[in-house]
Amino acid sequence: MKYIKIIITLFFMGTLASCGVKTQVSQLEALKSCVFKVKTVDSIYLANTPIEKLYNKNGLDLSRAPSLAFSMLQQKLPLKARINLGITNPGSEDAGINAFEYIVMIADQELMKGLYNQAIKVPGNGGDVIVPFKIDTDIYPVMSKPENQKIISSFFSSSKDTTVTIIVKIKPNIIVADKKVEYPGYIDIKKVLSNKELLPYLK
Repeated sequence: MKYIKIIITLFFMGTLASCGVKTQVSQLEALKSCVFKVKTVDSIYLANTPIEKLYNKNGLDLSRAPSLAFSMLQQKLPLKARINLGITNPGSEDAGINAFEYIVMIADQELMKGLYNQAIKVPGNGGDVIVPFKIDTDIYPVMSKPENQKIISSFFSSSKDTTVTIIVKIKPNIIVADKKVEYPGYIDIKKVLSNKELLPYLK
């Protein structure tokens, strides 16, 4: 149904280039079958405090930085980081996406959103690319809720093997006659993330 909406929208715009649209839709479909993995995470700051200063032998300890308490009183909790995301395409068809809006959800809560303004292409048959992301967001709306604090604290505990489901909601742009046409709705990509997978990057 979503693909039909795209074709109808483009038809009435009078700019339909069916071959190019079909290729982009095919690449989007292939992208949903790709394998996503965090390659590296660095330059992580929470309330302007390097994340490694917030760790003790038991895991993440938010009480170790007075700046966090001050930020919470101001109802702000800025998070900055650089993430290199690896994407592997096991299928036979090339995968790809043009500029896209994204929303990252954790524990059914919106963690961050933004715009990635570069095209991503992943060749088929095992093609692998690394996509750099810069994060600069305020996570106070998430961390202000006690239930979310408990989930985050448990996930970043070094003594427990814990997983959490991350949902990345993507709204791509389709390029037709050099114009960007917004995709109707979002594509959801789910990733089960293990704390054992992520913790080594944060220490």
